[in-house]
Amino acid sequence: MLPARLASGAALLGGLLWIAHALLGGGSDPVPATLHVVGLVFIVIAAAAYGSTLVKSDAVAMRVVVAFASGLLALAMIEAFRVTDSGWYDGFWGIVAALIGGTALLRARGRSSGTPRSGGAHAR
Repeated sequence: MLPARLASGAALLGGLLWIAHALLGGGSDPVPATLHVVGLVFIVIAAAAYGSTLVKSDAVAMRVVVAFASGLLALAMIEAFRVTDSGWYDGFWGIVAALIGGTALLRARGRSSGTPRSGGAHAR
């Protein structure tokens, strides 16, 4: 599976799980807490998979470092402004992640899966 498609799918799934967590009212009950943790894992995986696509060389170690840093950056940005009652906060980030992941999946659907883009944004 391509890292970009993995990132899109993980962002969409993580976002949907966080939206479900917010609709259930958040809290520390077993089901909402599980939705929160699993959604967080998917969002961090999405950020790490996307981060690995930022490195255009064959250096695997560099891809791993950038992927790890991207996942930690996403986690830090989400957790930096968390308030005590975070049901609405998780719902907001869930909507953002689901929109980004869903949009990326829809854009990738129009292209053939085996053919990468032929250059930058202006190469049409």
